[in-house]
Amino acid sequence: MATITRYGKPNMTGLPKDLGVSIFKTILSTPAPNFHKMEQEADELERKMKMERERHKANVG
Repeated sequence: MATITRYGKPNMTGLPKDLGVSIFKTILSTPAPNFHKMEQEADELERKMKMERERHKANVG
């Protein structure tokens, strides 16, 4: 018989005020992600992986 574990949402109202304010300041001051740069890095990594895979295939057989 499978058991189901349920988790509740964290309640921000239960935190001390200074901790809650600190969390919100951290969230709001976090810079937005640069999706274009992340996509370029992912493409470059994919190219390197393909090159390495083909180099490995050429050496093996």
